[in-house]
Amino acid sequence: MRTLTLQRLLGSACAAAVAALPMAALAVETQIERATVSLPAPTQSFDPTTTVSATDRAIFGLTNGTLMQQTTSGEIVPGLAEAIDYSEDFTSATVRMRPDLTFSDGSALTAEDVAATFERHMAAGGGSLGAFVSRLSAIEVVDDLTVRFDFTGPFPSFGDFSSAGSYGIYPSDMVASEGFFGDPVTAGAYVISEGWSGNTIELVANGNYWGGTPAIGTITFTIIDDANSAVSQLQTGQIDYAGDLPPNFVTPLSGLPDVRVESVPTYGFYDIRLWNRDGPFADPDMRKAVSLAIDRAAIVRAIWGEANEPLAGFWPPVMAGYDADAAVGADLEAARALLAETDCADGCEVRMMYSDQDFPFASQLALIVQNQLAQVGIDVRLERLETAILVERLFAGDYDMVPGAMAAAANVPDHLLGNALLGTGFLKAEFSGYASEEMDAAIAQVNATSGEERLAALAEVERLFAEDQPYLTYAPWVRMAASRLPEDALSLVGTQMVVGLVDE
Repeated sequence: MRTLTLQRLLGSACAAAVAALPMAALAVETQIERATVSLPAPTQSFDPTTTVSATDRAIFGLTNGTLMQQTTSGEIVPGLAEAIDYSEDFTSATVRMRPDLTFSDGSALTAEDVAATFERHMAAGGGSLGAFVSRLSAIEVVDDLTVRFDFTGPFPSFGDFSSAGSYGIYPSDMVASEGFFGDPVTAGAYVISEGWSGNTIELVANGNYWGGTPAIGTITFTIIDDANSAVSQLQTGQIDYAGDLPPNFVTPLSGLPDVRVESVPTYGFYDIRLWNRDGPFADPDMRKAVSLAIDRAAIVRAIWGEANEPLAGFWPPVMAGYDADAAVGADLEAARALLAETDCADGCEVRMMYSDQDFPFASQLALIVQNQLAQVGIDVRLERLETAILVERLFAGDYDMVPGAMAAAANVPDHLLGNALLGTGFLKAEFSGYASEEMDAAIAQVNATSGEERLAALAEVERLFAEDQPYLTYAPWVRMAASRLPEDALSLVGTQMVVGLVDE
């Protein structure tokens, strides 16, 4: 058996268990009584299989207890599990739980709860957790503190996956009951004190949390989709942390006293999704032409200035497989040559829907894309929508173009691939409807290998992405925030939010 508690997939497996570590670096000497945090994305659900909201993911990271977990620095450390023992071929894993764990209601947390949680998600088809759940084949409770997972193939990144808040553990006798996710019993650092009332929700420190005292006693989340309002309320002290701010709003804040600006790279990218299955972008030449007509460098300069960089390939710069040579400028001549062989040879119209609630710079991006594509005869009709309507149309494939973003919860390529390129994945390859047997085979090779073999598979994914161009990336996903809280008290980490601990 191979014991892994901290995994780095491109290297070989570590043979020795690592001692259990606390949730985060010790952050504050005494607990901060309360803090108010703003995010722009509206909530969708506390059921992790049914939501893609950034706000919901932030709450999961604070309320859910996970087998492994991330610190405020992004390091993956043991959580509810003391260690994970893998078979030699990584097709199974035995999870050894900490003793004496409890849920927020004081009831015992055992291996039975771990098994029941994932079995529930498997029965639900995985939903938005499909990239993880689809790789589980069977779960067996060995004893009160031990559960065995069998996989559909080698799954060396199982532990890293399980550090995301969306994979929290719930009570076995409740998780499958109707209405449970309206007010879920959880095992993380916080519990929901007051559910969503208007645009706010209150979390309080979980007195039964195993990991210590969270740095903040009470956290109130508030949805502020207008960046001007978020910045104004931060300046006046009405809120303490403004997350996911537009880049152009962050720079002026950097000079204010007692305000700290954060720029957090994620393991993902911003993209413009193209619906592949019918309509104008069913033709791969149309997709490639749009990619060639887009000037990514100009987009990044307009939105981020010097705070980000353009991206044209699939892998972001912080992940293995990144192609630093992919062209990020526009090639209008090549774009027109491709369009000449399509139904858009004499010009055409496409629809681009967007929501400023999803991305605070969405309106700016939409106008830039509209102007750039007009240069090659593509008329972009813009549709500004409420997020709920946009998401409904997104899942239905009722669109031509739409701004998007995709990131893995940790630095593991499997997660990004399962959601963003796998043809059989729940999210339809970043909602594009793209399906390629050749790409699926390359993904399977990534999932089953490590070292040089995995690097070669990552390069093949990059090649196929450029060849098929199912959608286009234009920048690495960077989350911008401003805070009045002490450093490490609360931080964005990848796709979730993490709170530090009181030094006791």
